[in-house]
Amino acid sequence: METIKKNVRKSIVDKLNRLLQVENDLVFNYPQVIDRLVREENIDDKQLLESIEAGAKESLRHHDEVDKWIGKLGGETIWDVKIVSPSVDVKELMLQQLEKEKWAISWYNSVKKIAEQNKVNAGGIIGRVMGSGNVLPEDFVNVDEFINMLERHIADEERHIKICLHAVEILSVLKNKQHNV
Repeated sequence: METIKKNVRKSIVDKLNRLLQVENDLVFNYPQVIDRLVREENIDDKQLLESIEAGAKESLRHHDEVDKWIGKLGGETIWDVKIVSPSVDVKELMLQQLEKEKWAISWYNSVKKIAEQNKVNAGGIIGRVMGSGNVLPEDFVNVDEFINMLERHIADEERHIKICLHAVEILSVLKNKQHNV
């Protein structure tokens, strides 16, 4: 089994806390986005609304998983939530979220690279501990499980990009229709 070197864990925790900002933005702002799409923009595209809600639920799952890994890596979660002003145009809001999703993919890949470059074989420690009938050391981090989580989140963020693009496309069409009326 491989684990992550202890001397890089703080760097990973710092990056994960920055990623939580993006996840939290969607989680805490999606009810406002949905409400504004339905009430202000009169959007009744059920598939779009459901996909935005699904993206928010995935972001909530991401938050929970990243929070757990921050703890496993010896860090503490930093809460930094930015609630969007109601005066921000919904299309602009979705464009901002699109950029955040792209940024999140870059950062998840960055964290993955750090983890891959700083894994060490924990075989000696694990063998002695498991052979003695004891459990794994409290600070053991299974690097393969960590990387698998990052890869799942990257795939989800790619789907979130498609959701944002779809929303922007629909809002652009509606704005054009309103402008031409």
